[in-house]
Amino acid sequence: MLNDWDTKKEIALKILKDELNITPVEVTRFTTGMCHSVYYVKTETEECVLRVTESKWHYDGSVKWLNELARFDIPIPKILRHGQYKDVYYTLITYINGKDLGDVYHTLTDSQKRDIVKELVEIQKKVSVIPPDKIENSDYYFPLSAVCIERIKDVIQRVRESIMENKVFDPGVCDAVASAADTFENYFANVKPTTYLDDISNKNVLIHNGRLAGIVDIDEMGYGDPLEIVGLTNLALLLMEADTKYIDYWLDEMQANDIQKKALTFYTLLSCIGVMGEQGAKCSNDTVVPVNQNEVELLNSIYNKLLAMLYSCAK
Repeated sequence: MLNDWDTKKEIALKILKDELNITPVEVTRFTTGMCHSVYYVKTETEECVLRVTESKWHYDGSVKWLNELARFDIPIPKILRHGQYKDVYYTLITYINGKDLGDVYHTLTDSQKRDIVKELVEIQKKVSVIPPDKIENSDYYFPLSAVCIERIKDVIQRVRESIMENKVFDPGVCDAVASAADTFENYFANVKPTTYLDDISNKNVLIHNGRLAGIVDIDEMGYGDPLEIVGLTNLALLLMEADTKYIDYWLDEMQANDIQKKALTFYTLLSCIGVMGEQGAKCSNDTVVPVNQNEVELLNSIYNKLLAMLYSCAK
């Protein structure tokens, strides 16, 4: 198993040398990346990125979607080489200079936030033409691939099971979310499902000099309500204790109506319990996701505020 930082880097160096015939002058691992070990690679003449994973599912998804999305005019990495090395899979891609949105959000002006959102909304419109038969269900995440009350209740139940197993939060938090879902049954039934990028929150959206530089870490696509990713991003900003003007601009660009704005609160709440379910979870290498008590308290506070907002909307 790739559960040791140094061992992973050794494997990356062997891939560069034995498989790709690359002699790097610098190899630095990015601290982000849950399913891949991701490395910045610099040679005498170029910069690139090496992604390594044990998961064939994630490898196949990354290769599939980077190739599929290449026909659109959107800023994503290009695949240079890819393949298998012993028990791992690798993808060598072009390097995009930028930092995650969450890392630079506090430095952005309001107009820069609006411009970034405007570009993202246009990108989502472009990818929305991808037919649903190209989308595969994921066992790793909870994209709302079917916008219906049954699918959403299934998501809530899976989160409940995780919370019960990890014993960090009260699983009762899921009861109120399940009840809230019932009030949106008509909304879900009338959503026209579309294909969308489902992992572009405060991560994977690269910013350089206040502008959108690129989108990375595309292993899968969502199919359902694109508002779901806005809810996830809203939660990410709340956890950063940052302003949420970015979300206001996103809703403006989507020309969201009143019921969509209410649904955003629900999706944010759904994302909130999803993050609760990750606290204290056991990873594949038998390590446990550390529990940050400050984040636990913040999540509980956000949950209560979102629930109060939903109750006030229902009146």
